[in-house]
Amino acid sequence: MCKARDRVFLFLQGPHGPFFQRLAGALARQNATVMRVAFNAADAAEWGRAGRILRFNDTIDVFADWLGQRIDAHGVTDVVLYGDTRTIHADAIKVAQSKGVQTHCFEEGYLRPNWITYERHGTNGNSYLMDISLPRMAQALGQGNRPAGESLATWGDAREHLWYSAVYHFRCLLPSRRYGNYRSHRDIPLKREAELYLRRYLKLPWIWLRRSIQQWWLLRSDKIFHLALLQLSFDASMKVHSDYKSTAAFVEQVLEAFAEGAEPDEYLVLKAHPFEDGRERLGSVIRELARDIDVSNRVIFLDGGKRLASLLDRARSAITVNSTSAQQALWRGLPVAALGRAIYRKPGLVSEQTLVDFIRHPRRPDLRSYWLFRQFMVQTSQLTGSFYARRGVDEVLLRLPKLMLDSTEPYEKVLDQTPSEGEVLSVHRPTLVFAS
Repeated sequence: MCKARDRVFLFLQGPHGPFFQRLAGALARQNATVMRVAFNAADAAEWGRAGRILRFNDTIDVFADWLGQRIDAHGVTDVVLYGDTRTIHADAIKVAQSKGVQTHCFEEGYLRPNWITYERHGTNGNSYLMDISLPRMAQALGQGNRPAGESLATWGDAREHLWYSAVYHFRCLLPSRRYGNYRSHRDIPLKREAELYLRRYLKLPWIWLRRSIQQWWLLRSDKIFHLALLQLSFDASMKVHSDYKSTAAFVEQVLEAFAEGAEPDEYLVLKAHPFEDGRERLGSVIRELARDIDVSNRVIFLDGGKRLASLLDRARSAITVNSTSAQQALWRGLPVAALGRAIYRKPGLVSEQTLVDFIRHPRRPDLRSYWLFRQFMVQTSQLTGSFYARRGVDEVLLRLPKLMLDSTEPYEKVLDQTPSEGEVLSVHRPTLVFAS
């Protein structure tokens, strides 16, 4: 194992808030060298005095060359980032791989709440999990056991998450000579995004009242319904790891399949993502599409909200692109159709039926296979804790520095315990997919 004092960790952009600063401090206490690239004033403010800052204030097309030069000049051995598909991080991973530099990728927990994801090479559709079969997991772990305690269908530390996000983007909106060339990876300007969230905030009382009445009626009736878990059009899971150009395109396919496959007394409930900002006007889109195919009286749009668990407890099936919320449906033994590229899209977990056939006769997952899959994730990529709340960060940092300093990749460590005859021990590296 390479000694910590020989390691130089270069941090790129991270979760909003002090997580990267505190992680860098934990690595520095192990005698590793830490530094960060700041692309804007918010990056620099979050880093504080954790270590050296390398300021990038050029156009994004020269970033790869700039980064390669800094890796060589500073003897960087490790690159650390959150979200592997934004352009700067995609370029960073390619540069790091070309130079034999280790990458450490973070993402929100595949198991919500109170988990984070830590992988090397890539996350979500770029994860090693995409290519590790359930039989191979079983060979490494044995029979899967039922998870202890309920798997909660909520977001972890949403309040802190929103606060740090607001502070970060406010700092980005302030004029800055030092970072005048900075451009966000977001689809729309930050000012426009702020306007959308402000408008939604002002409408929250009405949105909450309408949603509460709809959900009260639905959960106290005897209606049979299929639940569509909507996602954010601008999120990498949609843009990169699916073939949909928008959430509206997914909605259209689901509505058409529902019209063809559902029984006349069945309903379709479409639940918006909790952080939906209204840029697609999904309510209007759904109403128009439902009217065009004559299912308006059997379609309900729930605009956000956190009470997913109560809906999953009553739903006949769950339909998604690749939302992590599907993990909660699988935990309940609920039939799941996943229409994008997802780590849990494996035979025995999600349906392999056409969407029309799925709605007509949804097939339930093999619960023991899901327990195995979940157990494998917990032993490899999932760490209990949070990026945002202090207590959650404390919990993560109890294990994370040691994992990052270990020369053996977590998946390889588990799989190599039980090699199969004739099988290569090292994990196959999937082809990385990034945003264009």
